[in-house]
Amino acid sequence: MRQLAFSRIAVLMGTCLTGLAIAAPTVHLSACPEVVAKGTSTSIAWDALGAESCASSWAPSLPLTGSYTPPALQAATSYTVTCQGGGASVSQQVTVQLAPACVTNCFSKRWIYFYGGIAWGKKTANADFNKLSALIVNAAALGYNGIVVNIGGEDSYISDSRDSPDFAGNLAAIKQLALDKGIELIPMGGHPHIPAQLQPELSEALAVEKTPFVVSQGRAVPAVRWLANDNFSNGNGPWDLMDPGTVSFDSGTDRLKTGNVPGKGAIRLSQPNVLLPDGSMKTQTRLHRRFVNMKPHTAYRVSFWLRTANYKVPLKVQIYDDAVKVPLYLNLYPMGRGTTNGAWNVQPNTVLPDQDWTNYNFDFNTGANTSIRFYLGAWSNAKNNEAGQAWVDDMQIREIGLAHTVTRAGLPIVVTSADGTVEYSSVNGKDYVAGSESLAIPATSAIPDGSNLLVSWYQEAKNMMPVWTSPASACPPQFMALQKQGYEKIKALYPASQKFFINYDEWRIMNWDPTCQYASAGAYLAGTMTAMQAMVKQVNPGVELYVWNDMFDPNMNAIDKYFMVNGSLLGAADGIHPNTVIVNWTQRNVYVDPPPIPLQQSSLKFFHDRNLKQVIALYYDDLPLTDEWLDNLDAAEADGVTGVDGFMYTTWVDNGKYEDLAAVASKIKARAKARWPQ
Repeated sequence: MRQLAFSRIAVLMGTCLTGLAIAAPTVHLSACPEVVAKGTSTSIAWDALGAESCASSWAPSLPLTGSYTPPALQAATSYTVTCQGGGASVSQQVTVQLAPACVTNCFSKRWIYFYGGIAWGKKTANADFNKLSALIVNAAALGYNGIVVNIGGEDSYISDSRDSPDFAGNLAAIKQLALDKGIELIPMGGHPHIPAQLQPELSEALAVEKTPFVVSQGRAVPAVRWLANDNFSNGNGPWDLMDPGTVSFDSGTDRLKTGNVPGKGAIRLSQPNVLLPDGSMKTQTRLHRRFVNMKPHTAYRVSFWLRTANYKVPLKVQIYDDAVKVPLYLNLYPMGRGTTNGAWNVQPNTVLPDQDWTNYNFDFNTGANTSIRFYLGAWSNAKNNEAGQAWVDDMQIREIGLAHTVTRAGLPIVVTSADGTVEYSSVNGKDYVAGSESLAIPATSAIPDGSNLLVSWYQEAKNMMPVWTSPASACPPQFMALQKQGYEKIKALYPASQKFFINYDEWRIMNWDPTCQYASAGAYLAGTMTAMQAMVKQVNPGVELYVWNDMFDPNMNAIDKYFMVNGSLLGAADGIHPNTVIVNWTQRNVYVDPPPIPLQQSSLKFFHDRNLKQVIALYYDDLPLTDEWLDNLDAAEADGVTGVDGFMYTTWVDNGKYEDLAAVASKIKARAKARWPQ
């Protein structure tokens, strides 16, 4: 603006000094955007060169340069700016048109996702009750019309009222408030972990084949077989100090030895990471070892000791297949969860910035692999590159047996002689009684003292993957019976609701039950989805069903190898009923180069081609991602995609980041497509 003003003065001075006639002013006028949705606004900008004064259709006097935001438009509107100068009057006009009413992919559903627990603490004594109440009021004021309620949620729906005494009263108050404000509540439930929570013996479990046991004095325990037993007294040995400069052998530190004595040693992890020769900062500090020639379908327990000194970056443990494509251990908590006296620890493994030597353990299963890769370390730097150190010592990995065992029909414990020719019986405790990591051998048993045994069993898949708990196998009849029990309770809690959201999302462990007999994981999921939809519609024939896209989408998780899923998930979408609505949360993978066609477009097209309706789950705590989704919806629509009749403001941060509700609504309303109803 200062340059423009200076230019005007220079022109006027120049014309006066030369005695030339003063030219008429030049007026520039624009509107951005020129096409808006009804009920939204635009920005009018003008600049007058060589003018003495200006007026407009909305104001009698204007500065020579400026901008104006008119009231929300209800019809096409013209704006005029007239400027005087040099004895002349010049006018410019711009017309802002209303976008045509939406006819395709219009957002009749304007939803919000909510997760929280309202089961404990009466009404305002419960923080999530307060958050959901405020959300209902704000949603109504902004023009949203539905909230998907995963209220901590599915467990409360199926739990005994004594376990959640405040749930019914709190939910009644929430429903009344939503009714008063015109907000529809859409219940979410049916997660595959629910049956396993009610009956742990239904949990997914991994086969463990022929674990050696040794019998002594009426008890059989696993034979001591080490995969690793390293005290680092003579260096790192077979362990790879993967990031030189940040991982090193420390001959002056040891968990058990003190003073200046030989045989001391530990692995030291240092922060911050070093600068590479090219000047870039490394962000990894890892201890690694590749194990080969392993026995597949074997259970192991990892144990190690750790000490820290101002080490503030998160440490984590990870185990992958040899190609580092399929995780075998990738717990929800970075350091996993351990076992004490045969039971899972109540709390996950945690590391303090400053702590003395502390022991950690966790269990894993090799699956079908004969080679694996083990990692322990940090994948980032501490804040402000603060210096710190951690030491690892006494790394042990040993074979285990009957640890967190799952038994049910089709998943037996099989005990044989060492050569496999004799199978022993547990009927009425005849030859053995299975316990935690042991067998009790009665005096009348056919198993002789001092003998070697082979024990095949099934290891609970819990705590191996980044999920809250292990899902149940969908093949036992109890699975769908318990899901039916859960949905019947949901229907009773929401008698007016004719919508239900099936929570199949990030299902990272499945299809390990040998009784299932599915050809692939995709067939397993398709069959389970078919049965789930049929059950819900049997209970409530008029219900409209919704499900997340990711587990059925080849652009997302329905791929050949996905976490600890047994087999390919391709074809899973075959199980989706034609009337079930897909809630599509596809996002780009920031760690790989973008594909020629953005994933959102490909995903929308995939489900459109299957004649399925969709709702897009946008925002994800990232406003630019909202624009990205809307752009890709426009592009997909141009490619023929129809049937997208809504969106869901979806948030995961801090159990709900709702301060951008208005901004997301404004972004959608400002689009030329006018998907938000006018």
